[in-house]
Formats: sequence, structure tokens, C-alpha cells
Amino acid sequence: MPNTVEKITSGVMGAAKDVKAGFKGLTGVFMHLMEEHGKVGALIKRVAASSDEAVRAKLYPTIRTELLGHEKGELKVVYPALAEFPETAAIAAAHAHQASEMEAAIAELDALSFNSPSWAPAFERLAKLVTHHVDQEESNYFPKAQQVLGEERAKRLLSEFEAAKHS
Repeated sequence: MPNTVEKITSGVMGAAKDVKAGFKGLTGVFMHLMEEHGKVGALIKRVAASSDEAVRAKLYPTIRTELLGHEKGELKVVYPALAEFPETAAIAAAHAHQASEMEAAIAELDALSFNSPSWAPAFERLAKLVTHHVDQEESNYFPKAQQVLGEERAKRLLSEFEAAKHS
């Protein structure tokens, strides 16, 4: 479990993403997803900057849980909504591929001990996949999705996303 400083840092990163989302005109589920990106991104940076096995053991389970829950909610709620529209159907297909890559990278890490020499390179691979995925979503997918779905649907999808994430 992250300590208080890590929770505060993660929260600050999430708040910064909220501000960025607001400037991009994102609302509802898209603003929330950006906040989650900021929080998990802060934890990923902390682990990537450390070679300490204890840091890995303490933070990786939270990162894993957050990433898998996030993707579960997106795959069950957000991207199926985008698949309904010709303008965003390709985004849904691209996301499914990226989600599969991230899940495979997580499975690879799960098979390694925190002191394995292979752990850091495997985590770096996951971090790069997450960074690329977040950049794609925040720069391309979410603005287009917000435009196509509109503010009201983006707001409705937030509660559906949260329910799916925790199911």
C-alpha cells in the first residue's frame, strides 16, 4: 500500500490531469479517466526510479490493481460506447489491442519475483506501454470521443465505468 507521501503525490498528479482535461473540454468519464492516469502514472514513475525491491513490492500491487480495474471499466463500458459510432469505431479496436498488450506485460511481471534481474526491464516495458496508451487516449481518443458522445453521455458513462471497474 502506498504511504502518505505517495498518496498525496498521486492525488496531486490526478488533480493536475483534471485541470488538463477541463482545458481540453473533457467531462464525465473522460475527465475521470485522465485523473486515474495521473494517479497511477505517479506510482509508475516512483517504481521506475527505484531499484529497491521493497518499493516494488509495496507499490506494484497497487499499480497492477489500478491498471487492471481501469482497463476492465474501459473495455466493458467506454470503448463499447465508442464502437457504436463510425467516427470512433477504429479507436475502440485500437484500444482493445493496446489493452491486450498491457495485460500481457502485467502477466509477465506477475510471473517474476521482485528481486529478479528481469523485473526492471519487464516493468520498463509496462511503463512504456502505459505511457503510450495514456498519450493516445488523452491526445486523440478522448477529445474525439467527447465530441462524438457529448457531455451528457460522458457523464452517464462515469457511473457505469465505476460499477464495471469494481465488478
